[in-house]
Amino acid sequence: MKLEPLQTIVNSLEYTSPSRSRKKVNALDRRVKEAIWKFEDSLESLITQHIPETDIVSIDLQSLLNDANSLIQKLKVMEKEYSYEVDNMPQDGPISSIIGFHGTNSKMIGLSDQFKQLKRDLITAGSGSWIHFHALYGTAGVGKTALAMKIYEDPEIQSKYECRAWVTVGRVPPQPMTPISQGILAQLCGIDEEIGECLEERLHGKNCLIVLDDVWETRRWNLSEDILTNINTGGGGIQILLTSRHQKLMSGLRYKIDLSRGMSIKSWYEVRFLNEEESMELLCEKVFGDEGCPPQLHKLATKISKLCEGLPLLILNVAHILSESEHNRDPFYWNEVAEMKNSVFKDAYNEISKVLLPSYHYLPERLKMPFLFIGVFAQDYYTPISKITLMLKAEGLWDNWDCLRELAIDYSLVLCSMKSVNKNDTKKYIGEYKTCRLHSSWRHVCREEASKYKFYHVLNKLIDAKEESLKGQRGLCLENNILFSIREFCNSVRSNCAFSTRSLLFYGPYHQYPIPIDVSFMLLREIDALQLRFYTFPTEILSLVQLKYLALTCNGEVPATISKLFNLRALIIHPHLNIICCESPSYVPIQIWDMHELEHIEILGKSLGAPSHVAAYLKNLKTLVGVNASICTVLELSTRIPNIRKLGIQIELTPYDDHNNLLSCFDCISSLESLKTLKLSITNPVVNHGNVFLVTRESLKFPQGLKKLHMSGMGFPWEYMDVIGSLPILRVLKLRSYAFQGSHWEAQDGSFRSLQFLLIEESDLVQWKPGYGSFSRLKYLSMKHCYKLKKIHGSPFLNQHGRTIEIELEDCNPLALTWAVQLRPSIGSTLRVIAFSSFYKKPTTFKSERYGGDIIVQQRRILYSRVADDDIEEIIDCAMQRFEEDGSLMPKHQRQGACGSIWTLFDAVFGCLGFKETSLRR
Repeated sequence: MKLEPLQTIVNSLEYTSPSRSRKKVNALDRRVKEAIWKFEDSLESLITQHIPETDIVSIDLQSLLNDANSLIQKLKVMEKEYSYEVDNMPQDGPISSIIGFHGTNSKMIGLSDQFKQLKRDLITAGSGSWIHFHALYGTAGVGKTALAMKIYEDPEIQSKYECRAWVTVGRVPPQPMTPISQGILAQLCGIDEEIGECLEERLHGKNCLIVLDDVWETRRWNLSEDILTNINTGGGGIQILLTSRHQKLMSGLRYKIDLSRGMSIKSWYEVRFLNEEESMELLCEKVFGDEGCPPQLHKLATKISKLCEGLPLLILNVAHILSESEHNRDPFYWNEVAEMKNSVFKDAYNEISKVLLPSYHYLPERLKMPFLFIGVFAQDYYTPISKITLMLKAEGLWDNWDCLRELAIDYSLVLCSMKSVNKNDTKKYIGEYKTCRLHSSWRHVCREEASKYKFYHVLNKLIDAKEESLKGQRGLCLENNILFSIREFCNSVRSNCAFSTRSLLFYGPYHQYPIPIDVSFMLLREIDALQLRFYTFPTEILSLVQLKYLALTCNGEVPATISKLFNLRALIIHPHLNIICCESPSYVPIQIWDMHELEHIEILGKSLGAPSHVAAYLKNLKTLVGVNASICTVLELSTRIPNIRKLGIQIELTPYDDHNNLLSCFDCISSLESLKTLKLSITNPVVNHGNVFLVTRESLKFPQGLKKLHMSGMGFPWEYMDVIGSLPILRVLKLRSYAFQGSHWEAQDGSFRSLQFLLIEESDLVQWKPGYGSFSRLKYLSMKHCYKLKKIHGSPFLNQHGRTIEIELEDCNPLALTWAVQLRPSIGSTLRVIAFSSFYKKPTTFKSERYGGDIIVQQRRILYSRVADDDIEEIIDCAMQRFEEDGSLMPKHQRQGACGSIWTLFDAVFGCLGFKETSLRR
């Protein structure tokens, strides 16, 4: 309560202009954090020192009260200073807008698809009294301005828009807008004086294009009065193109649009990163010009361009350094750059940091520390969202999902990979993302800022462990895991930051030999050592009572004394090798049920036992995955983990277990009302086609709130799928290793209405008949190793207007591919088919893309008139007859020579059917 006024002042920074300097405020912010950290150190040290072996705890409360009062007094003084600085923030140097377009001397490489899309929007924009806004947004250096320039200079655009104006807005003070407005009007009129007299005559009946580049805020803009009051085209159209770093600004623009005055947002696009080909072309163009890349440097140039990860600003800076070097034709020098063994990339990162940093400095304060934390992870490693969430919670930095959503979506700072079920969606919500990472340039910025603020320090070499670098650091990230085996390094850590360090992260290459890490750390909250191998559980960790996140790689037994870590929220233990021992199974200690703060348990390969005492339960546990359990243990779970959201268990069946007892497990699990994700598999399943289930399918029960279901090795009959099909919000279903058995599956009408992703892997299914209205929202169908599958009757999931549906076939019966290529998506929809086959000497891949209705899209839309619908069946039958005659259904050793002509024929057939791409890749 005492800190609420200070928090209110800090939050008010979000509403200050980006033109204001935050240097003094940032310095104050660092002092506030240091004061709070110092109090945390005192508090946690006091608690740690007074935790004895007995249950009686004695703490000097008066000393603790004195420290708390001292902190409050310091923060009250800082509060006044903070408030004054926020209210009196000076202008950040001489900032002004640039009026007029000054051209560009170079051509733009890449982004041709987005250029065509935006150009089409502007060319087809109608005339009239309406004012339409278009927007380009994306992270700094991604090419927004270059794309806008290319649009502005395009001959067709110039022909349509006789009156054009360009203003680079920048971080200018929002008031007054008069100079910008006058600059726009002057450009539209073509003269600098007497604007009012010529305006109506000059603009009458003309189309106008206004580009506002590098806009940082619109909060204080009154667009209808500041810019557009004096513009009356007399029937001509006005298009305004804005570029900005943030989608959030574009979203805020919606509230500034005056619909009553005929304004609307026509289109907005996130400018993408360059692909590998575009990156390579841009790099070589800037280094070698028209002469092109020498053959001996081509592979190295390709590797260097990939390291730039598609960011044009980084590519240009690396290219500039390369072109200026006297060794720019020396393969040895290029190899040093490609292996990042010299300073080229570091110099480029430092240079572009000047452009990137304002985006970080003007983030809301609540987002800065989580953003810096994401930079701790290794380059090119997509970190699971769930892991970031757990670690931010352990750091005390997690508020809610809005944190990652804003960084990824609103500010375009975090790169996310979407789950397969969502990857074609245009709307983006953080819950649809699976993993995330930072671009290497932003990762460099985060690490530099984090080290400066003592948040964490990255260690790669012994030289990184200097006293001035380590002193007072709150986190250590090792990208060279063997550093702890060097005495000099351990001594430096012990003397400079062992007391202050809260997180110890090992993110170097996997090290299979144990390394001691006991250097007097006492107040650690996080240890992530999955990249280290421990032969036995490191018992020195058990004294770290403040630990909240623990991740280890260890094949040894977890000690019963693990319960000493009473603050632990996440326990993750992976085996070095996943070997099943013939001896007695390894158990998770029963004392784990006494660790009431646990939210995440991920212990792979060990058996979980049910507690003996009735009162043992984990009310905070949200995730339990990786453990083995007997049927009896599973039956106990419902009362022990009432709030579980994700459950993944390998059920241990002995030869004497009755398969009908499996159904009692599901009855138990169905009572877990909070459960959203369920993963159940049989350990070492034995496919027995003689299994008979004596009970009815109604005995198979699931929680009604289930969204994801993974099953493996159960061997249930397909009739039981009707129970799963009735789940109202199930979105993802994965069936592996004969989860269901039988040759025929007939889904009920209207079943699986919410399902979007379906995987069937290793199945004896021969015929599948989806019922009418079933699978109506399915986006992704994956079938793998379904060798017997011959026919799928109908395709109700194709009746989705405006959607993209993908079908993946891997090592399936060729008849399944025949079915897939005959499918006709509904109007406005897209069907993508990809088939893999490893039956031949070389693996083969087939891809096709088909658009619904009477239109096939290649590079531009053309009429679908190559083949009559009535002929499709005949063509496919012909292809299949030839397929069988050539021996493609023969054993592997007999079909080696025949496969080429078969796939050539298929290629021709699919070309006749109007597919965008029909190719066999060997």
